[in-house]
Amino acid sequence: MTVSPRASGFTMVELVVVMILIGVLAAIGIPRLMGDKTMEAAVFGDQVVSGLRQAQKIAAGHRRTVCASVGPKAVIVRLKDCGSAGMPLTGLADDAFATTDSVLAVTTATLYFQPDGRITTDAAGTAVVAGGTVAITGTVDGQATTFRTIHVEGSTGYVE
Repeated sequence: MTVSPRASGFTMVELVVVMILIGVLAAIGIPRLMGDKTMEAAVFGDQVVSGLRQAQKIAAGHRRTVCASVGPKAVIVRLKDCGSAGMPLTGLADDAFATTDSVLAVTTATLYFQPDGRITTDAAGTAVVAGGTVAITGTVDGQATTFRTIHVEGSTGYVE
């Protein structure tokens, strides 16, 4: 009795499983390798919204004017005044709402959150922001791209 040698090679099931794994890895890996900044922009946009909402809650909770200086890479939240003259908030560093991504940037603005919930463009609270926007932008493949637009309603203090 002769035993025939087992045929060498891969079964159809093994080939299909390998092709599925390659497809899944390609779907996840290729956008990362190609420089897709959508995820980073979403995270940074959430940080900007969080910083503005926190400024609003601090202003209402402490009954003080809070300045949120939206810079090209971060949101800096300080009491009463922006820049180095303003008093930094305890437990909140200037880089608490920031990005280190070289592509992403946010449009610059200075917003003052008043104790009554309004958002103004001056510390005195006379010029209410009317339908303001803050945009998360970046340059991808040499073209300027807006990844996210954050809406600010000055009369109600709503940040979306």
